[in-house]
Amino acid sequence: MKLSSSETWEVEPGELVRWLPVPGGCAALASAPVSENERFHLDSVSQGQPGWIALTLDFPERLDLDRLGEVVSTVIARHDVLRSHYVATDTGYQRLLHGGVDVKEDSREPDAGLRPAEFASALSARITATCNPFEPMPHFLAAVRRSSSTTVVCGFDHCYVDARSMALLSSEICELLAGAALAPAESGLDALRRVAGDEAAVTPDDARLGEWGRFLAATDWQVPEFPVDLGVTPGTAAEMHTMVATLLPGDTARAFSSVVHQHGGRTYPAVLTCAAMAVSSVGGPDELATVVPAGTGAGPGCVGWSVGNAPLRIAAGDDLFAAMHVNTARLAAALPLAEIGLTPVYAAFGHRLRQRRSDVFMMSYVDYTRLPGPHPGVRAEQVSSAKPTDTAQWWFWRDADGIHVRVRYPRTERAVEVLAATVEEMRTLATAVVAHAADPVTVSGERA
Repeated sequence: MKLSSSETWEVEPGELVRWLPVPGGCAALASAPVSENERFHLDSVSQGQPGWIALTLDFPERLDLDRLGEVVSTVIARHDVLRSHYVATDTGYQRLLHGGVDVKEDSREPDAGLRPAEFASALSARITATCNPFEPMPHFLAAVRRSSSTTVVCGFDHCYVDARSMALLSSEICELLAGAALAPAESGLDALRRVAGDEAAVTPDDARLGEWGRFLAATDWQVPEFPVDLGVTPGTAAEMHTMVATLLPGDTARAFSSVVHQHGGRTYPAVLTCAAMAVSSVGGPDELATVVPAGTGAGPGCVGWSVGNAPLRIAAGDDLFAAMHVNTARLAAALPLAEIGLTPVYAAFGHRLRQRRSDVFMMSYVDYTRLPGPHPGVRAEQVSSAKPTDTAQWWFWRDADGIHVRVRYPRTERAVEVLAATVEEMRTLATAVVAHAADPVTVSGERA
């Protein structure tokens, strides 16, 4: 899986075929409540800032359209989250669920002769117009077919999917096209219902809530933002830009993980350690306060946005391996804090929080080598919609080709300078870890 953004997306043109998902039966109120993540997102959509994620699968063959339409229909029908939509009420948002769906071919358009960037821009506009979570079945389902290749494009409002969901969908589409029978899908709504139940059970004396309080107090109750000036005055925003880079290629990434494990660490906190030290090198603090997304409640076979948020302070000391040990333990302690959701956190501390930026500084990590994915020879890409922003957000991911990063940030000269230097320093630090592969190993601290 590759990560990109709509403002840098390119798609080779061809015949464009679209399918329309039509709801089956009457909509009923779903028992799964709307999560805090969903509420924040729906508020943004209501204010005219749509946020979608598209999955693209590049097949090195000209696929049969009838067969492809059957596959798309099966995938949408088997996941209950994809058969739901939202309505706004006087008291908030509610989720409605349709019992079925009928996916029909909607249109075919010949190749219009656009360049790849122009064609992708036109697709982005259509996805934006389609993926309205307040309408039933608001999914953009299409294929771009050429003489010897096909690109499948599935766009969803973010409320319906997360990174794990997109990996699962890429696998299901490939399996179905290959004629495989899939096991019954797990219910994404059941996962959201479990998460809501866990949140409701949180009491004021819950130790995890106390840890949230200590984190926020240490930041002087400031919602995390990227700690180095990016040239955007608080209260304003700038056009979003995206930087994608490979930090370590495949074999080198495997050597990095091996060295990290030999020294009693883990890959994810080791990557975060390199990031914190790189940020420190461009004027950042010795302790980097951020939020890390963590999967909660969802099983491996369900689609949905089931992601919690964990607060983390990443140490950026002079000794990379010593800091890595500290951060391995800190991350292990922080991840359970995502299980309580944001609702109890806002209920307890919302009156004290200060937020200067509209976006939150976060650092995400996904190991796609541990998730289902497309078949060999099929290239998968996850494209996120762009919107004006006022801080930097980071996504690290690992796949068979190495360890990579996508940074989305306000497009200012200052931001470009700072973040390019930060990513380059990260690459240098990560490469330095690999250089220790032949060193004798002395492990200190506990392996988390």
